[in-house]
Amino acid sequence: MKNWEIELKELGFCHIKNQTENQLNDIIFELGNVINETDVIANSESKSLVTSDKYLDFHTDNHLAKYIIWYCIKPAEEGGYSQLCDAEIIFEQLNEKEKNELSKIHVYEHKMYPENKNSNPIVRETNGKIKFYYSFWLAREKYRKLEVFQKWRELIQNSNHTKLKLEKSDLLIIDNHRIFHGRTDIKGERNLKRYWINPDFKPTKTLYNQN
Repeated sequence: MKNWEIELKELGFCHIKNQTENQLNDIIFELGNVINETDVIANSESKSLVTSDKYLDFHTDNHLAKYIIWYCIKPAEEGGYSQLCDAEIIFEQLNEKEKNELSKIHVYEHKMYPENKNSNPIVRETNGKIKFYYSFWLAREKYRKLEVFQKWRELIQNSNHTKLKLEKSDLLIIDNHRIFHGRTDIKGERNLKRYWINPDFKPTKTLYNQN
């Protein structure tokens, strides 16, 4: 197992500096099928949170993406720091009653693929593995008012986050079922390539793109 694979398994993320496109493609090949490729170019006029230059709160992407890779084409002049939060650590701070309550809260999911569901539970167990799906702005108002949801969000916001900035040709890989990600405000241009990867399958078709 390569060093980056060990780090990804243990920490849930891996930051690899100064990689060529060939090295990027080798890593993608190791991880699985690319189910989506997006140019994440900061734009102050964008109506999409993904491609805006605004602060982005902690969340996961589409649940069909097991891994996410960002490859930096052009770093931000200022800001644009990636922020990461380990959901497994947050989850262990809840008691058993709260864990059970959280598993019953579903969060809306954009239907990019026919295989997408209308919503997913914040936490679920699949084949003995715990998986997380979370986005504050995609949770229904009635769930946001629940005490356990508010505690969950507070723990996320106040946890010890990993904060890093991608420079040109840097890679960031995360386990999308474990690590919540966000970013700080961006000043100036920033251009990243984002890849959603699933080791097990490819969706039958894409219903829309985020570009």
